[in-house]
Amino acid sequence: MTKTQFLLLVILIEGYVVLAVELLAIRGLIPFFGSGPEIISIIISAVLMPLACGYYVGGKTKITRGLSIRKILLRNLFAASVILTLGLSYTYQEIIFQVFITSGIHNRLIQASLFSVFFLSIPVFVLGQTVPLVSNYFSRTKLSHITGRMLFFSTIGSFLGSVFSTIILMSYVGVHNTVIITVSLLCLLILMLIRKVASRQTIYCLLILSLSILLNSNHTMDLVGAVSDNSYNLVMVTNDAKQETKTLIVNRSASSRISKDPKYRFPYVAYIEDNIIAHIEKNKTEPLDVLIIGAGGFTMGINDKFNNYTFVDIDPDLKDVAEKYFLPEKLSPNKEFIASSARAFVRNHKKKYDIVIIDVFTNVVSIPMECTTREFLSSVKALLKDKSVVIANVISSPNFFDKFTVRYHNTFASVFPVFSRQIIGNINMLENKGNQANNVLYMYFSNEYVKDNSVYSEDNNALPH
Repeated sequence: MTKTQFLLLVILIEGYVVLAVELLAIRGLIPFFGSGPEIISIIISAVLMPLACGYYVGGKTKITRGLSIRKILLRNLFAASVILTLGLSYTYQEIIFQVFITSGIHNRLIQASLFSVFFLSIPVFVLGQTVPLVSNYFSRTKLSHITGRMLFFSTIGSFLGSVFSTIILMSYVGVHNTVIITVSLLCLLILMLIRKVASRQTIYCLLILSLSILLNSNHTMDLVGAVSDNSYNLVMVTNDAKQETKTLIVNRSASSRISKDPKYRFPYVAYIEDNIIAHIEKNKTEPLDVLIIGAGGFTMGINDKFNNYTFVDIDPDLKDVAEKYFLPEKLSPNKEFIASSARAFVRNHKKKYDIVIIDVFTNVVSIPMECTTREFLSSVKALLKDKSVVIANVISSPNFFDKFTVRYHNTFASVFPVFSRQIIGNINMLENKGNQANNVLYMYFSNEYVKDNSVYSEDNNALPH
């Protein structure tokens, strides 16, 4: 390998790592803050601005007698690899955010900003100095020619970091192993730049790599109960021997529960099964077609072998994970799973359903906004049979004490003007606290009467015939 090829490889790997780190941070923070645009914008800002500053500072760095370009690059790579080893590890993130909460920092935007400053901005800043520092080795080359080549390889690296790390690595080996691979690439750069392999620097590099493996290994993830960690979800399963229950946790939020005793079901699931599905089933001689958007652990109608269920979820691994680690047995033949985003499914699907259950909210901070729009609900309405039911499980304020609750209520009413709103759980309706959140079921019953938009007035209050 020539000197030029070696230096361009360094630039390519650096470009890969920066983009992979950005995407790993976005995915890694979903269990803590959700995937809202404000969180993503914080992370992107914490990468782009330090990267630009790194370019600028690297270009102004003066090489002194005791500090060569190689030493600066090694110093930067060591700093970045240590910080990223800690910051990208799920087990360490749990500690970080618990420290924030203990310190009285509860605002999720402030938490995300602090995390991004310490564990993203600093390593990206020092990595951003790589390209201008490496350019010093091309002092005899025409500026425009080498600049174009360096930018080309840096961008190719970024492209690979974006595509390969998400589509291939996160999907097939998991997020935690993708972190190990990303840190390994930084360690590879260190080993490439070390003059003597048998040195303290090599030992430090191996220690960093060992720490990354320790924090992110399959064994470590098993210890925290993780059964799946792909590009969509971190899935865990917990057992309660006393109550004989098993709970599926998706992105740190309880998503589904099974138990030998029906009373331990999630209250909103019990309400839907006992008050909707069971009663409609009594009046049907043919199986109902039930669509469930947001599969969770596939527990809705878990014992129902009569009606036809279609589960839709964006995570393609969810069915296999649930059957292997959560459910007592594989899904019965009357249950079908379709891996698709909710928005794409309702827009392109043509089959009609008797019951549509929208259950896509994982927790109060993880709101799939594409499933809250009028357009989404209109597409759901188009999937209904003449006499059918729509049930949307929404985690919101029972007494309308936040803007989201009010706006979702208005949105649902704009598509389904006549509906019921069932609050699940015991609440204090007079308590004016914005942090009060419950499962709230919005229910629409399709029949010939809900199209009547007449109102009673002083001069027209006759009862309909």
